[in-house]
Amino acid sequence: MQIVLKIFGMKLPKMVKKYVIGGIYRHPNQNVQNFTANMDVVLAKLSCQALPCVIAGDLNIDLCKCSVNNDIAAYVDNLISNNFMPVILMPTRITARSATLIDHMYYLESTKSKYAVDIKSGNFLEDISDHLPNYILLINSKQQKHIVRPMIRIFSERNQQAFNTKLSKADWSPAYDADVNYSYSNFIKILHDAFEECFPLTRLSRKRMKDKPWITSALKKSSRVKNLLYRKWAKTRNVADEMQYKNYRKIFRQVAREAELNYYKGLFDFRSNSTKKIWSNLNYVCSFKKIEQKFDIYTEADCFW
Repeated sequence: MQIVLKIFGMKLPKMVKKYVIGGIYRHPNQNVQNFTANMDVVLAKLSCQALPCVIAGDLNIDLCKCSVNNDIAAYVDNLISNNFMPVILMPTRITARSATLIDHMYYLESTKSKYAVDIKSGNFLEDISDHLPNYILLINSKQQKHIVRPMIRIFSERNQQAFNTKLSKADWSPAYDADVNYSYSNFIKILHDAFEECFPLTRLSRKRMKDKPWITSALKKSSRVKNLLYRKWAKTRNVADEMQYKNYRKIFRQVAREAELNYYKGLFDFRSNSTKKIWSNLNYVCSFKKIEQKFDIYTEADCFW
């Protein structure tokens, strides 16, 4: 499903399924009743349209207090009366003293939609900012385009040992012949057969396809540790857990920035790349067009976890 934001009357292709997408920010000091009245005008117009709509933003209205605050209850009633459904139901900002649901997402289904839409939404318990990242997935029955994962060879330490063992036990007698061409052909064949057997082509993992090229297995492991520390602090609200998490996060960010910097330095290093390769890398990094990625050889640790 393609989600398209129509901006300034921009014409969209007829084959593209259109959506109205809006982002809203409400200042914490703005009167909730006045904001509800203004929102009612906007939502009423949107609900009369034939297009589905997604609205997201930092509203600074704690929906967790819907049952105890009359202004917030009226705001929610206004959303529902205009056929907008809140899809984020858990707190989105967690501190040592509070947990509030102030980041919202609303969805309005079109009455003329040809496909049944399944909605999956929620929060990621991550520490990207002091607000938890939110997401909404709109899934229809239309089959998605299949992306073919490239083939790679895995030069793990185990495979290298197997390759050395294979060569040490190989029968090299055919490579010792009076005919130089015959000997060379046999020599290459022995190497090629051992290479193909110990380093066979295999599909790049789906997880590796999604990662940025400078993300290593060590960084992924450190990221998981960082997230576990964050979740521990979010549950306990303990000062010691908070300090442990923040100290680890500081070191992790430094290491991640250094890994990214070293990756891009390698792309444009004249000592290890030809001029043609450097221009190709520059075109890949700076181009706004989708370019098919060409994957080099990865180790086992990089490809599988």
